[in-house]
Amino acid sequence: MRQIRRLATLLVASLAAIPLFVAAQGRPAILPDRRVGVLSADPGYGERWSTAIFPFGNYTGTVTGEAIFCRTYLHFPVEVRPGVEVTIATLHVYVDDFWPGPGGAPMSVYPVEEDWTVEGVDWYTMADWPALGAPVATAMVTSDGGWFTWNVRELVQEWVSGARPNYGLALAAADLNAVTDNWAAARRLTADSPDTRPYLTYGLGIPRVITIAPTPSPTEIPASPAPPPMPTPTPIPALLPETGTSGATRGGTVFLVGLGLLLGGCFLWRLAGSRASGNSP
Repeated sequence: MRQIRRLATLLVASLAAIPLFVAAQGRPAILPDRRVGVLSADPGYGERWSTAIFPFGNYTGTVTGEAIFCRTYLHFPVEVRPGVEVTIATLHVYVDDFWPGPGGAPMSVYPVEEDWTVEGVDWYTMADWPALGAPVATAMVTSDGGWFTWNVRELVQEWVSGARPNYGLALAAADLNAVTDNWAAARRLTADSPDTRPYLTYGLGIPRVITIAPTPSPTEIPASPAPPPMPTPTPIPALLPETGTSGATRGGTVFLVGLGLLLGGCFLWRLAGSRASGNSP
């Protein structure tokens, strides 16, 4: 008996701990399954194309004096779930280098408008980079470094609902065409650290259920069946008031009474005639 009670107590405690375990998991955090950072010109050292270092922003080269544009493409494997509401979605990027600093510049998140592969991004020619849509979020990135975040809920909502194809997103200067001396790089100094990888968190709400009453299909209303033929009523003698006899019965009675009176009259007439004959002289 004690062993059964202990097992029951353990089971109840385990069930009570499930909500705490789930709450501790927090929102889903996913890493990009495709990522590449590109430069529009040779920086003079290091790589201008990288899957570990992610530059974004615009600046002027100190040696060539050319305008240099930086862009990072990230793709996150977000599942399509029509009818589900995205309550929150945040892009997290760790920035550990900024040029020329100190200072900062607005950096934006853009939806990518066409599919791409890491190997297919032509980082030699900026005109061949995957096209971007209008910016969906902007944050001030500073030379202080650290984690920076962008609210991308609306973009992720479009991915989840299927309203927009998920070609990923890109980090670039808030003004794509402006050339300013502001350039940031994520993981340039910590490319080997798994703790500085960019990631996406998002939360899902209760599925939005839209109930649409079905339109009834037109059905053919059957014609009302013809009423069955009414049987010919059998004549029923109508009762005469206060007699209790039918009209047919009364007529027969009158006939018999009249016949009796006629025969009685004939009999009396003959009897009277016989008497008259017997008394004549």
